[in-house]
Amino acid sequence: MGRRRRKVKISLQYKILALIFSLIIITMAVIFYYSIDMNLKIQKREIRKSAKQVSDTLSALRLVTLGKTNDVNWKVYEKYMEILAKLDRNIMVMAITDENKDIKAYAINVPIIKKDFKQIKINPKKSKFVKELLDTEINDVLKVRGNLKIKGEQFSEIIIKFSKKSYIRKMNITIINMIILTVILLASGFGGALLLARFITNNFNIIAAGMRKVAEGDLHVEVDVKANDEVGVLADDFNRMIVELREKVRIKDAFETVADGLKDMDDLKKAYKVLTYQEMTDKITKGYSPPASEGAVPVVFVFIDTSSFSSFTFELISEEMKEIIEKFIEKVSLTALEYQGAVFKVTEGYVLLCFGYPFKHEDDMKRAMISTIEIRKEIVSMVKGKLTLGYNIEDFNINFVLINGTVNKDFIDSASGDKYKAVIDYLNFASKYGGKKKYSTDVFAAGDVAKGTANLANYEKIDDVSLTDSATMELYRLKGTKF
Repeated sequence: MGRRRRKVKISLQYKILALIFSLIIITMAVIFYYSIDMNLKIQKREIRKSAKQVSDTLSALRLVTLGKTNDVNWKVYEKYMEILAKLDRNIMVMAITDENKDIKAYAINVPIIKKDFKQIKINPKKSKFVKELLDTEINDVLKVRGNLKIKGEQFSEIIIKFSKKSYIRKMNITIINMIILTVILLASGFGGALLLARFITNNFNIIAAGMRKVAEGDLHVEVDVKANDEVGVLADDFNRMIVELREKVRIKDAFETVADGLKDMDDLKKAYKVLTYQEMTDKITKGYSPPASEGAVPVVFVFIDTSSFSSFTFELISEEMKEIIEKFIEKVSLTALEYQGAVFKVTEGYVLLCFGYPFKHEDDMKRAMISTIEIRKEIVSMVKGKLTLGYNIEDFNINFVLINGTVNKDFIDSASGDKYKAVIDYLNFASKYGGKKKYSTDVFAAGDVAKGTANLANYEKIDDVSLTDSATMELYRLKGTKF
């Protein structure tokens, strides 16, 4: 039972939107905090600076307000204080007190009180009103105390109350501007994030839709993602995967179509075995190999080197070895039938399969390669199974050689036979310098066959083999398959 497809709970698009919104909100919150904190510090600094200027100005009046009796003319102070209150519109009230806390001079900024503090009732008795303003806690008012000094000696204290309303209004304007900026950033961030999220998720949705079609069996899918990033690379890899998968499935389906039609045809298989045996006998007796001609049919030959069997005496072969040989012969015949090739010739040195005659296909080279791989897998599996169970298997080698050639009047051309003999001579010579193995089996291919089946298998070049006509042939060995 297939695994149930999960449902999307939170879309990637929403996650991207949430991430960008969170970043904008956090950034603006930090800016808000530092802006307000900075404004508050600036406000206090300006108020204290203004208070010091007032204190220094009034301290300087001490020299010009002393009479002959050293009495202070506080009326002069009040005039200056009224002027200073008008110059600094943030001053709400200020008063000079002596060491007994008695008010000696004062100034009240009535317009500021009427404008910013409408809840305060103005008392017509100014001296009493000043005392009320100084002693009463008022919101949005900062109370500052300063000393009036002359030549370093304090002679009075000044108390000033500053209205913070103007600073608050400036801060409110700053906050409103910040809010407007935040809204603009959120709006633009939403638009940009939405476009980005849709761009990313749309590309992923295109690829996901392609994958769903492949899961449903549609291999004619190609995703079109216009992006030069990792998503675009993923789309290209997906398209390449589909092309390779489609090719492999096409080959597999073509061969399975033939195989499925023959699975239950036991009588046809038996008849084919008899026919194959008669044809093998006929070819052995003739022993004829004509040269290639214009009327020759191009084919792919699979030479199966069975020369190691010829050294065995049937009566002395172990039962395990007899079983392997029997199953090997059966596998060769049935595989040739399955892929619509033919067992073309049997000698004491090799079994020859032919693809392209009498059954002609456009992909005979691929059929030859796949049938060779299947036969080789079967023989390797059988031998390994016997060895694993502890049976004694005689030393033998079975190699496969794939060569392009021709068939002329039902006979293999002489050039193909010469190529096979040259390959076997080369392998026999090379084996003398290698380590001895219990059994071995390899697949070799001529250069043109290796290039023609490169989409099915990986090869490594062995050498250039010399032929009888002084020509050379590239020889490759199979390293692995791609199916």
